[in-house]
Amino acid sequence: MRRFTTLTMMVLLAACKPAADKAPAPDSSDADPVAPPVPEAKNDGPGAATTAVSLDGEGLRFVDRTSGKTSLLAFGVPRAQAEAALANVAGKEDDRSTNEECGAGPMEFTRYDAMTLNFQDGKFTGWFLGNEPGADAYSTTSGIAVGTTRAKAKESVTIVDIEDSTLGEEFSIGTGDKQIGGMFAAPGDAAPIDALFAGVNCFFR
Repeated sequence: MRRFTTLTMMVLLAACKPAADKAPAPDSSDADPVAPPVPEAKNDGPGAATTAVSLDGEGLRFVDRTSGKTSLLAFGVPRAQAEAALANVAGKEDDRSTNEECGAGPMEFTRYDAMTLNFQDGKFTGWFLGNEPGADAYSTTSGIAVGTTRAKAKESVTIVDIEDSTLGEEFSIGTGDKQIGGMFAAPGDAAPIDALFAGVNCFFR
């Protein structure tokens, strides 16, 4: 699903007590696990101030914040081109990984905060946006984003629920090659979108 780590400062307090009054040191096996710090989203590429990234069923659409002009990074372009385009806005990638056992066949991935680009045979084939820091930097042209409630989304798009999906509260918006998929966090109109995706993804249905 990392990124810039949030630095935390630990202040150790020591009480000045006689040795006889000190409590025995706790067994490390009884200590509560400490959650890792939540990484901060970067969105610090050289073009971040002038370019926005819009979610699209055919790839990712880059929008000039001044003129409003758009350009589509379409599925099928070489991996290096896709990575360079997103890095211009999102900054350096967080990691690369591979999964040989995806339902669609072996895939490679490059992750930038909440956004993951998917590749097969060296080509950009899909994207996945999770509910993680940095997700709020992306939305569709109609304003649909991770965190948008079902009720709000229905005001601008037609939501098609995927019946009996093994992924949970799965849905789609758009049609044909322009279709975007997603998952709600729960049933009901108040449920927020928990993930959005398009193209080829590593799902097991």
